[in-house]
Amino acid sequence: MHALLEPCIKLAEQAGAAIMSIYKNDDIGAREKSDHTPVTLADIAANDVLMAGLKHLTPDIPIMSEETPIPALSERQHWQRYWLLDPLDGTGEFILQSGDFAVNIALIEHNKPVLGVIYWPVQNTTYYALKGEGAFKRSEIGESKISVSQPSNLTLAVSRRQNLAVVSQFVENPFETVPMGSCSLKACIIAEGKADCFLRVGPTGEWDTGASQVIVEEAGGCITDAEFNPLTYNERESIENPDFIVMGHSDWPWRTMINPHKRVTE
Repeated sequence: MHALLEPCIKLAEQAGAAIMSIYKNDDIGAREKSDHTPVTLADIAANDVLMAGLKHLTPDIPIMSEETPIPALSERQHWQRYWLLDPLDGTGEFILQSGDFAVNIALIEHNKPVLGVIYWPVQNTTYYALKGEGAFKRSEIGESKISVSQPSNLTLAVSRRQNLAVVSQFVENPFETVPMGSCSLKACIIAEGKADCFLRVGPTGEWDTGASQVIVEEAGGCITDAEFNPLTYNERESIENPDFIVMGHSDWPWRTMINPHKRVTE
């Protein structure tokens, strides 16, 4: 995995450059996919970069991407290793030009994320982790190991257009908020200690959490479903995630702070 890390970081940066070349265009080719989620020319351009690069780097490792057809479970269940990609996490934020979007690359082994790279093009910042090696942040000012924050005042990472009533239904404690766009970037600010928790209510795919999970875990946090069960990868025909929770420091009493039984929709 060590030999794969730097090439993955370079590929994420190249995909980010492809995204930024389209970012300010008058026509970004925005349209709605069959699952009613948005896609743009930038999603496709980033996907092309990642697919070509990973096929060259590891021709024997299968790839599953948000922007390519998903093979049937009967084929996927035999994969011991595979790449899991979200070429542009936060397409809605890209369309709105908020800057809060990212490139996600994860390597899954035996149904668990073991390598994660998340690149934030607008900030030229990379978060990355290898299983058992810690989590790191690389930016123009340098590189450092990151970790979740010690318990203090509870801070939630929320979407910029988050209906806070959705979040407050789950949380039993008073909290402050930090706005952030994409799912993966919310996880990253928890991994580096700038927020403590993120609750996602609504549809996401396994590519939204693969890279995030290994980064958050290596920083001292965890990601579970809304009942505190482990997330699964490549074990079901559908690759849609359940509602999930990104939690920071293990010293927080999460099971008393978050009510997993309440259900509301946005």
